[in-house]
Amino acid sequence: MLLLPKNVKIIGQGITGSEGSRALPWILSYGTQVVAGVTPGKGGQKLNNIPIFDSIIDATNNINDIEGVVQFVPPQFAKKATIEAIDSGIKFILIGAEKVPTQDAAYIYRYAKDNGASIVGPNSVGIINPKRKLKLGLIGGGKPEKMFIPGDIAVISKSGSVAAEISLLLKNAGLGVSWAIGIGGDRIIGSDFGDFLLEIEKDDSTKASVIFGELGGTYEERVALLIKEKKIKKPVVAYVAGEFTMSLPSDVQFGHAGAIIEGNRGLPQIKREILKEAGVIVADNLDDIPSLIKDILSKK
Repeated sequence: MLLLPKNVKIIGQGITGSEGSRALPWILSYGTQVVAGVTPGKGGQKLNNIPIFDSIIDATNNINDIEGVVQFVPPQFAKKATIEAIDSGIKFILIGAEKVPTQDAAYIYRYAKDNGASIVGPNSVGIINPKRKLKLGLIGGGKPEKMFIPGDIAVISKSGSVAAEISLLLKNAGLGVSWAIGIGGDRIIGSDFGDFLLEIEKDDSTKASVIFGELGGTYEERVALLIKEKKIKKPVVAYVAGEFTMSLPSDVQFGHAGAIIEGNRGLPQIKREILKEAGVIVADNLDDIPSLIKDILSKK
């Protein structure tokens, strides 16, 4: 379950920390139901009138039907926090922490797969659905309506700031978003473009998707394969950043842990070519995305 239902009940892990306590009022005011927080040693307290528990088991013993977790824990504690959530029966965990140790991220990925849980992140800015009034993480800050208005276009991005920029471009063109999602920029993440696009195939509120990729990794290549296999049928517009890296050494890291090129693997131009071959509309500039989406919708 990657696309959460309306009125989903959410727990905030590490919600009493500086980042969590900053994000919580924004999440609540948007309309998301954060029904409990979890911070070891702070059970019995309240934050923004939300009860705090020492563990997720304590929270689930007191509150029924909790379906998801949004994390605001430091990277070195993400593995332990995620295992606790999965062991408590939670099937959706969004990890906001950046630079989770690679070994921990690999363990989280496998543990979630083995237990039927969905992970977004690490290093995810969050997920927002304006129609459902659902907002998890820091996405959109305190005024998400500036960028994100209800519509039928999904925006899926490795970069949280670019997810907001694309959504603003769509808004200015008279379009809106069904979902805006930051998948995270760390080297190992729980859910990639393909995972979300497969879910969007079943989402009646979405007519087309925009993906923002970067150098490094093979997530875009997987999208192309899924389209060729006809598992993804809804239209996709893509923009892949990082053209300047074509003339630089292949072992240079750019921006975050996921932005690593190994030989030809991960080169932006290679990604674009593979996507085009699969039938994806590849934008030359971010500003072109709204007009490309309009063209697609006009032909449906």
